Amino acid sequence: MNTIDFHKTTTKELLAIKDRVRNLISHWGEDGNYQEAVLKTVIKRFLPETYNIATGFVVKQTDERGQHCASKQIDIIIYNKNYPVLFKEGDFAIVTADSVEAIIEVKANLKNQTPEKVIRKSNEIGQYIFNAKSNKTKPIFNAIFSYQGFERLAINYCDTLQRNIRNSENTIQDDNLNHMFKVNHISFNKDFFYKFWVQQNQIDEGFLYEINDLSFSFLISNLIAHLTSDTVLFNNRLWFPIDKNFKSQRI
Repeated sequence: MNTIDFHKTTTKELLAIKDRVRNLISHWGEDGNYQEAVLKTVIKRFLPETYNIATGFVVKQTDERGQHCASKQIDIIIYNKNYPVLFKEGDFAIVTADSVEAIIEVKANLKNQTPEKVIRKSNEIGQYIFNAKSNKTKPIFNAIFSYQGFERLAINYCDTLQRNIRNSENTIQDDNLNHMFKVNHISFNKDFFYKFWVQQNQIDEGFLYEINDLSFSFLISNLIAHLTSDTVLFNNRLWFPIDKNFKSQRI
């Protein structure tokens, strides 16, 4: 049986559902609710039962009792069900930082946005959540998912992408723990995937991978690996059917 083809069906399903919705409405690229709902539906099928997925906000207490502050709205939050929830209604939730394991910003076409601005926003939300956690030993899975855009990421654009990523960190660069919360996964489209690797006792590095029809699946597999690292590590060839060095470039 072909594991690669199994993972490619995730891409086909996401794009098929997107096209079904777009055939019924004319403003797919303008309404994020549909984009998030499609992705949430697919991710739910892979999540362990101990986690929930929602759209919403993360709030934290302040030094003044009776006061709190809230994050900007987050497209997708994956949080641990073993923690209490401040508010939940359907797929909308307001939670505290300790419960949050992952956040995902969803775009119809990242190329049509300002990538540096989008990444910076996600970096700042990641920082807000991480700094409010009591346990700072585990990083946050911080991702951006784009259905379309960047059909071919040419070598010259990789230089631009590298600048966008570095410039997006100018508001968090003074935080010594920024590697624990900044954007670490990006699906630019179905074929191109970025991952920031936190290395043990080495220089942290980001790589861009060309993995045709597997970018969406790899984002989900990396999410599941973040949530349940031991079992994914043991079954890594099932979750990652091609080698991580396949058509990769450091950026």
